[in-house]
Amino acid sequence: MWLLGHPRIESGAGQPRQPPRGQKSWALLARVALAARPLTRGELAGELFGEADDPLGALRWCLADLRRCCGDPRLLRGDPVSLTPGSLWLDVWALWDGSLPAADIGGELLAGVEPRNCPAFDMWLMLARGRCAARSMEELRQAALRLLAEGEAESAAESAGRAAALDPLDEGAQELLLRTLVAAGHPARAAVQLASFEAALAREGIVPSPALRAAARAPSEPAAGLRAVVIAGSLLRAGRAALDAGSADAGIETLRRAAPEAERAGDPLLHADVLRTLGSALVHSVRGFDGEGAVILHRALAIARASGSQRLTADILRELAFVDLQAGRHTSAARALGEASTQADAVGDPALKAGVLAIRGMNEADLGHHDSAVRLLAESARTAESAGRRQQEAWSTGVMARSLLLAGQVEEARAAAERSIGICSRDRWNAFLPWPQALRSHCLAAAGQWDQARDDAEQAFALACQLGDPCWEGMAGRALALLALHAGDAVAAEEWITDARRRCDRVPDRYVWVSGFVALGHLEIAACQQPDLVMPLARRLYRDALRTDLPEFIGWALIYQSEAGDPASLPLARAIAREVTNPALQARVAALAG
Repeated sequence: MWLLGHPRIESGAGQPRQPPRGQKSWALLARVALAARPLTRGELAGELFGEADDPLGALRWCLADLRRCCGDPRLLRGDPVSLTPGSLWLDVWALWDGSLPAADIGGELLAGVEPRNCPAFDMWLMLARGRCAARSMEELRQAALRLLAEGEAESAAESAGRAAALDPLDEGAQELLLRTLVAAGHPARAAVQLASFEAALAREGIVPSPALRAAARAPSEPAAGLRAVVIAGSLLRAGRAALDAGSADAGIETLRRAAPEAERAGDPLLHADVLRTLGSALVHSVRGFDGEGAVILHRALAIARASGSQRLTADILRELAFVDLQAGRHTSAARALGEASTQADAVGDPALKAGVLAIRGMNEADLGHHDSAVRLLAESARTAESAGRRQQEAWSTGVMARSLLLAGQVEEARAAAERSIGICSRDRWNAFLPWPQALRSHCLAAAGQWDQARDDAEQAFALACQLGDPCWEGMAGRALALLALHAGDAVAAEEWITDARRRCDRVPDRYVWVSGFVALGHLEIAACQQPDLVMPLARRLYRDALRTDLPEFIGWALIYQSEAGDPASLPLARAIAREVTNPALQARVAALAG
């Protein structure tokens, strides 16, 4: 049964079957199939048939209509009503579990189905369509990267093209399409595609990143020589030394030269190690080049798997998961982390295990599952401490502070932030220090210690600007904006939060959670002093959070929409609140529900 695109029903032999007699039957099927829990007949009747003289009778008629169309009298019986995998095949289920072929991905959920007089269902359908579109983009991207790593560039370009068509202004999707076209030997098509996309961005007033033009350039040919393995090893060591010294550009350029030499040397482990180091450097050291880093890391992963190196495979999967979660592709991240955990456990290296646990915890935190995030991050910090990996301990503890804060455990969050700050200060690890400083500022503000909170926020912002890190600048700027709001300086609060949004969103591969967190701060400020801005800001946050799979921010956006006069948002906000561990969000929903 197909619900993506124009819905249809097919027999097991692929022959079309008689469709349902009305749009609400399709709506009912999708609502039941994608529900997070079984829905009662009363809930379904109220949501879809509230205007009918006999809502429960109308529901029974549609259920019978669906049973007739599916040819199975056992389906959709009882109260509550539910469907289980195995009772029939649905393309949306296959999309979610990753088994839907790339050629079948891309259609809008229930295209053309717009039932009338059911506002609560309309809100649900908007959310479900957004989630399906994000999941489709995620799966097509993964398919293109996998095919590209396997040398199937033509097929990769087809999947990348489908992804780019889903969101014509998504720079990451366009960048991947350009890379696949170049790899497939179509530089002219890549040049045309680049020109077309740059024109579309110009119409929207958007400046493309340098990574976009780099994606359309063909790679240089390997240098001639007889001692490729020696050259590659030497360049790898030099590249790492440059990165460790803080010379990102020099290190990356050296590693770029090492990559073709390592391939020519015919040593798979050396080749995978060079590519892993280069990909990681692009992801962590240069803003705007996560797309190229992901392509290179996928190539490294294919080689590491083929060579049987569990340690290298686990480490590359951890890096790829980090790239995915930063972009809001949490399902792909979880899938990579599942395999990485298995490989890391087999290796038995505590440092590797600590790194995998840290990204697992961060992924859970981004999804609003702060209870499980705290458990994973605490285990990561303990494991890192036992392995003597102090920076990993500081990182895991600092990220844990965020979840403790949002779970309402302010004192515990402050203690975690202070532990992270202490390690960073002792080890002079300034690259991460602004994160726990900004979080401690939020903790101090929550405790009413405003002067200390300002000191932390100002120090975090100053260091973030020195580092040029958009995420850290956004986090610290958000804190300063809310402190200005508390001080009664409305003009400064608006200036700070607007500046924070500009800073954290200035690169296409920003950390989407930080972008959402800053946007939520903007909503909080607007609600206090510019009520007319609340609805447009809430709708923007809703769209962005939906596209990047951030349930916590979807919930907050719906709450603000409801408070601004859209009561249809409240039932969906209530459902989202059940998915996350955030007492403040849950209390706000409960207050709205009365």
